[in-house]
Amino acid sequence: MRAAAYGAAVGDPTRWPGPSQLYRAAGLSPMQYESAGHRRNGGISREGSVQLRRALIDLGIGLWHSDPPSRAYAAGLKARGKHGRIIACALAHRANRIAYALTRDRAAYDPTRWSR
Repeated sequence: MRAAAYGAAVGDPTRWPGPSQLYRAAGLSPMQYESAGHRRNGGISREGSVQLRRALIDLGIGLWHSDPPSRAYAAGLKARGKHGRIIACALAHRANRIAYALTRDRAAYDPTRWSR
């Protein structure tokens, strides 16, 4: 179900030059701007495709629960004091890179390749 939701949200994968553009289209990239001398950065913009954002968060949570390297990555983030939402976004970013590469290469998931 998670892969199907991702595939439906992405559509034709050849229209995306890379996983960074997909992640940005989901609206999960931190926004940065300056206005009247005040700089605000680090907040999630929430602009972008809701369907893609939900698919990426769902993939990230799926990795968190079922993939040992991703679980270790999440534990490391938690040990550094990161909150659950930040960890979920980080895992969504990781899931996006993995899913994009698997879709692009039409390959099966190999956990040793993505052990980071």
